[in-house]
Amino acid sequence: MTQDADPTEGYLRRAELLAELGHYDEAVAELAAPIARDPGNTEALLLLAAVEIAAGHAEAGLAAAQRAVAADPGALPPLVEQGFALCELRRFKEAAAVADQILAAGPDDPYAQLHGAAILGEARNGQQALDAAWQAVALEPDNARAHLVLAGIAGRLELTELAERARGEAVRLDPKLESVTGLLRRYATSPPVLAGAHRIPTLAVYASAYTVAVAVLTATLHPTTPGASRGLALVLGAGGLGLLGVLAMRLPKPLGAQVHADRASAVAGYAALAGPLLILLYAVVGTPWPLVAAIAATAVAGVALVSKLRF
Repeated sequence: MTQDADPTEGYLRRAELLAELGHYDEAVAELAAPIARDPGNTEALLLLAAVEIAAGHAEAGLAAAQRAVAADPGALPPLVEQGFALCELRRFKEAAAVADQILAAGPDDPYAQLHGAAILGEARNGQQALDAAWQAVALEPDNARAHLVLAGIAGRLELTELAERARGEAVRLDPKLESVTGLLRRYATSPPVLAGAHRIPTLAVYASAYTVAVAVLTATLHPTTPGASRGLALVLGAGGLGLLGVLAMRLPKPLGAQVHADRASAVAGYAALAGPLLILLYAVVGTPWPLVAAIAATAVAGVALVSKLRF
């Protein structure tokens, strides 16, 4: 007899998606089942901590982070969430002690130095925070958020020139960060929850909606003006691929890692990519069947996305 598949992954991905939409209470409810099934599930506890902090429930976030630390004492992410929660609670002395642990555990680890610096910056430990931020930048000079953390800490120390220069470099590396303000923890991570939260669903939704619109438009024109229909398909198909490229560059981690995070993401990602390619194929061959296949690809992507929400 085959054993039922572990539903934990479905709960976690669903909670991530709900949190991305700002439905924090629902995300917390989704995490109750996997944590009840495995009280030491570090990934679920970390996500719970991040969601609770994002929702403004710092005490609950701290409790979840402490449970994650107990479940995996050698890991840095639980300590990072613990430090952020302590900062939210204004327990700065304890937060600084946690930051010291993080920095000591990873002197050559960009993740440790970046997040340790962010926590120390919140805890008002000026020079030590500045040194850690410089180390994060030195270890990973192309990381825009490292420069942004350096800018935030330098600004608090009234090192205006350094702050402006570091922020300028951060925005040069990632223009989206120009609008980032607030707590240093928000500089260090990607809002609203975790830096590693999956963005392939958003990418697939945008690409699928674009593909359907273009396929319907060109199919409508095909019977009366096939030449114009194919020309429009060529322009809009290429535009769709360009749009996918722009959205892919805005993902918080490399596209390959995102797409292959799980089977559903892989199917959704490749199906979304197939849509604009099939539009271009129609422009080349002139038969409407690639348009039908493009719409079918969007349906496949939709089924894959729905499967990520299954228990």
